[in-house]
Amino acid sequence: MTMAPTLTETGGRAGNDEQRGGSFSSSVTVLLVDDDEAFVELVADYLEREHGFTTYTVTRADRALEFLERGEETVDCLVSDYRMPGTDGLELLETVTDGYPELPFVMFAGQGSEEVASRAIQRGADDYLQKDTGRTRYDLLATRIRSCVTITRQQRQLRNLYDAIEDAGHAMVVTDRQGTITYANPSMATLSGYEVEELVGETPAILSSGVHDEEFYRDLWETVSNGEVWQGEVVNERKDGSRYVIDQTIAPITAGGRTTVAGDGEADGDGGDPRQQVEGYVAINRDVTERKERERELRQFRNAVERAGHAVLMTDAEGRIEYVNEAFERITGYDREDAVGRTPAILRSGEHDEPFYRELWETILEGEVWQGEVINERKDGTQYVVDQTIAPITDADGEAVEGYVAINRDVTERKERERELRQYRKAVRHAGHGVLITDTAGTIEYVNEAFEEMTGYSSAEAIGRTPAILKSGEHNEPFYRELWETILEGEVWQGEVVNERKDGTQYVVDQTIAPITATGQGGGGDGTPSPADIEGFVAINRDVTRLKEYERELEEQNERLKEYGHTVAHDLRNPLTLLEAELETLRTVAETAECDDGRVDPAAVRDRCSNVDEVVDRMRTLIDDLLTMAEQGQLVLDPDPASLETVAAEAHRQIGSVVDLRVEDTTVDADPDRLRELLSNLLRNAVEHVGDDVAVRVGPLDFEEGFFLEDDGPGIPESDRDRAFDRGFTTAEDGTGFGLAIVERIANAHGWDVAVTEGADGGARFEFRAEDGSETDR
Repeated sequence: MTMAPTLTETGGRAGNDEQRGGSFSSSVTVLLVDDDEAFVELVADYLEREHGFTTYTVTRADRALEFLERGEETVDCLVSDYRMPGTDGLELLETVTDGYPELPFVMFAGQGSEEVASRAIQRGADDYLQKDTGRTRYDLLATRIRSCVTITRQQRQLRNLYDAIEDAGHAMVVTDRQGTITYANPSMATLSGYEVEELVGETPAILSSGVHDEEFYRDLWETVSNGEVWQGEVVNERKDGSRYVIDQTIAPITAGGRTTVAGDGEADGDGGDPRQQVEGYVAINRDVTERKERERELRQFRNAVERAGHAVLMTDAEGRIEYVNEAFERITGYDREDAVGRTPAILRSGEHDEPFYRELWETILEGEVWQGEVINERKDGTQYVVDQTIAPITDADGEAVEGYVAINRDVTERKERERELRQYRKAVRHAGHGVLITDTAGTIEYVNEAFEEMTGYSSAEAIGRTPAILKSGEHNEPFYRELWETILEGEVWQGEVVNERKDGTQYVVDQTIAPITATGQGGGGDGTPSPADIEGFVAINRDVTRLKEYERELEEQNERLKEYGHTVAHDLRNPLTLLEAELETLRTVAETAECDDGRVDPAAVRDRCSNVDEVVDRMRTLIDDLLTMAEQGQLVLDPDPASLETVAAEAHRQIGSVVDLRVEDTTVDADPDRLRELLSNLLRNAVEHVGDDVAVRVGPLDFEEGFFLEDDGPGIPESDRDRAFDRGFTTAEDGTGFGLAIVERIANAHGWDVAVTEGADGGARFEFRAEDGSETDR
C-alpha cells in the first residue's frame, strides 16, 4: 500500500491474527523494504491476508531507517531486498545490526548469489531467501519470518529468566541427579560466603552445619528422589563458620524440563516412574536467620519479663487484655480484675494523637516489634511515662499472630531528670559566660559555645587537655598554686586571670571555680565538700577584657585631663598677663594722656579698651575650646551608623560659611554630634587658612575602611605634620591652636587613627582609619 508522499512511503495493515488463531501466540509486525513498489505491496498483502501479519512498506533503505528511528510502531522483523538505489541491502543490514541488534533481519533478494547470501549471514542476517513469486515462496518467507521472530522472543525470555534468577532475592541452587551443584545464583554466594565458582562442582554437603542428623537428610533425599517436593527449615554453615537458617524448598527437575510445584506431590510427566524422569533438583532458599533469632530472643524475653519488675500485659489478637503482672497493677493502679477483658485504651492520657496509635497498630499487625515511649494515665488520673515494647505472639509454627505482649518500663523519674538536664545543658550551652568542666586532675571534659568564641579553641581541641593551654605567662606559679590549693580543699576560688587565646592574643576573665560533687552538696558541716567527695570542677569565666580596657583608658583620660589643667592654667595666665598690662597702660594713659584743656583723651582710652576686648575674646575662645576638648575626649561606647554626607552638610551649616563642599557619601559608625563637631573644626581650619572661597572634598578612603577631608589650600608643610595636632599649634595669627587637637580627641574617642598628608590639589588632607577592633565606614 502507498501512502501520500508527504507522509513518507510507509504503510500499515492490521492483520487478522485474532480471527485466525493459529500456532503463533501473538501478532508479528514486519517492515518490508524493496524498491519495486508493486512487488512489495503484493508480498505485504499476502502476508497479511494469509498469515495474519501486520506489515509496513518502504521503497528505500533510508526510509526504513527513518521508520525505525521514529519508533512509532514495534517491528518484529525487517525483510529487505538486496539491490536498491542508494543504500543496498547489505549496507542497510550493517546499520540495522549496529543500531537494533535484537531486530531479526531477513534478506529477500531478487538478484544475488551464494556470495551475497554468505556475506549477508556473516554480517548478521538471520536468514536469506531468493526472491520469487507465487504462494509457495511467500509461504516460505512467512515461515522464515515466524522462525526468526520465535527464536528472538525465546532468547529474550531466556535472558529475562536468567536475569530474574540472577537478581532473585532468594538463594537458588541447581544440582544434577547425583546432587552435584551445576548452578548457583549470586544470592546463594552472598548467603553462604562461597563464590559461585567454589559451589559449582560441590554437593550441598559443603553447607552442612552438623545440627541435623543423618535421618533428617535421609528423609529429605528419599522425598526428592521420589519426584516429590521437600520443604522445611535447615540450619546451614557459611564458609566463615557462622550459621544461618533457611526456609528451603527442593523440587525435582524432570526430563521434560519442568519442576514440581509445591502441592503437586510428584513430578509432571507422561506417566511412569517419576524417579526415572528426574534429571536434577532445584533448591530455593529463603534466609530466615533474623526471624528465627527474633523468635528466640522473644522466648527469652518472655521468660525474663515474668520475673522482671517491669509492667507486663498480654492481649489477644484483637487487643483485649488477657493477663497483667503485679508490676502492672502497682504502676497503673488497676488490679487484674479491672484490666482483664478491657483494652490498653484505659491507659490513654490524651497526649498522643490518633496517627501515633495507628502507626503502632500497623507495626504489630505486620508481625513486627514496636518500641517507643508512651505517656499513660493511671487509674487516679496522674500521668506517667513508660518505655514500651510490644511484640506479637505467634502460634507454634511462628506464622499466625495469636496476641501481643507489652513490656512497660516506668521511666517517669528518668524523663524528669533528663528534662532538667536538658534545661541545664541548654542554659550552659547558650550562657554568655565561658564554661568549662574538668575532672579532678584538671583534664577538660566539656566546654560551651561561649568558651569556644572567647578562646578560639573548638570543643574538640579543648577536651582532653588542661586549662594550661590558656596560660598567658602573666601570672607566676604561686598564683596557680594558691588557686589549686583552694579548690582541692573543696572551696570556691574567684579572681581575675589574664589568659591567652589560641591566636596568641590576651584577654582578661573574672573567673569562678567551684568543685563538683556526686550529690551536689558539701560533706562538711558548713556545706563545703570534702576532698573525697570531689568528682571534678566547673569554671565560669566572664570576659572583662573590654572593661579592663575601659578602666585603663579612663585612667589615661584622667591623666590627660590633669595635663589639660596645667595647659589651661598656662594658656589662661598669658592672656591674663596681657590683660593686666593693658589695664596698667590704661591707668597710665588715664593719668598722662590729657588734652590741652586738662581732660583725658577718649581716643587713647578707646584704643586701650579695644585691646582689652581682644584679650577677653581670646580668653573666651580659649575657654570654649578647652571645654570642647574635655567633652569630645569622652569615649564613644555605642556608635550608630551615620551618613557622612548628611553630617558634613550639618557641619557646613553650623560654621555659616560659603565653602565649596563636595561629599561622596558613605556610612560611618560614630556619634553623629561629635562627628559633626570634628568636621566643623576641619572646615573652620580650612576657612582660617584659605578663606571662604576654599574648596573642600569629603569621602571614603580607597581600598580600606575610613574616610577623608581635604581642601585646596596651601596645605601643611611636611615638617609641621607631626605636631599639627599638638595643643596650641597654629599658623593663623588669631588661632588658639586647639582646633586640630579637638579633631584628634574626637577621633581617638571613636577608636580612629588620624593622619595628615597632602591632598590631590596640594592642600591639607586628613585621613581617618579604624584601629584594630573598631569600625569606621561600612
